Amino acid sequence: MITRTTAMKTSLALVFLAALSVKAEINLKYLKPLDIVRPVNPKYTAQEWQEIYAAQKPSPEYYPDFKKGTEPQPEFAGKVHVHLDEQQHRITGGSTASRGQFPWQVALIVENSWFCGGSLISSRWIVTAAHCAGRSYQIALGTNRIDTVDSGAQVVTSSTSIVHSQYDEDNINNDIAAVQLPSAVSFTTYISPVKLPPSNLGSLAGERVIASGWGKPSDSASGVSTTLRYVELTVITNQVCASTYGNAITSSKICTSTTGGKSTCSGDSGGPLVLLVNGVYNLVGIVSFGAADGCELGYPAAFTRVTSYLSWIESNTGVQL
Repeated sequence: MITRTTAMKTSLALVFLAALSVKAEINLKYLKPLDIVRPVNPKYTAQEWQEIYAAQKPSPEYYPDFKKGTEPQPEFAGKVHVHLDEQQHRITGGSTASRGQFPWQVALIVENSWFCGGSLISSRWIVTAAHCAGRSYQIALGTNRIDTVDSGAQVVTSSTSIVHSQYDEDNINNDIAAVQLPSAVSFTTYISPVKLPPSNLGSLAGERVIASGWGKPSDSASGVSTTLRYVELTVITNQVCASTYGNAITSSKICTSTTGGKSTCSGDSGGPLVLLVNGVYNLVGIVSFGAADGCELGYPAAFTRVTSYLSWIESNTGVQL
């Protein structure tokens, strides 16, 4: 069980850092990012993919400011005019998140070997990808860096998780799991849950969304990033996504374009994809898989569609929707 003593917090932090300290010198190379990928259907060339994305007209064309509320929010100024080829920050090679920008983001070390992300949805529960599930977890909350523990962060361990009973690793279907914290975490400026979305959001095609994580900053990187990064992406239709991944794309998945190499990558698995709804960020996706050919080549990124699993989340975690 977790105590609130400084000594125990320090001890837990050291446990987390012990799993990272030997990796921090060179790309955290001994901490393996999970590499869940799908083969690419060579139906279209890279140039044809760019034309397909450019032909999609996002709706609405203009989006309101990313408003700041009681919790820290990503720093975007002014209205965002949506063009699929505009230069945006990305995780692969991308933009560093500010402290507290994504207070729901958690880091998971699975079985002392694998790295994943996750999203805090209540004081006791984290959602992540089923392919990230294991027998034990070291969990860091409220930190931007994984080579040190920021002031105000918390590090805990857990061995309790629930994997969707129909998870299919062949087609990466039902790629969702929940991890239970050993005791309720206190919410702070740096630690707070993300809102679960309403069930009636629709396909979200054309919407701008944000993914965050510590995944590989490039295809050539040998390990995960030491610092939390984020990227703004555009949702594409499942029909377009299926042109790349075939029958692996079902209605319970959501895909984004990755124009210009702006994408999630290995190690971002299980992390959040959020959408601003009425001034509040909602969890609409869980990082699931990308193209076997690489993260920076422009192929779509695929996520578990959270609205398809709201009943599953409620029945397994007790979190009220």
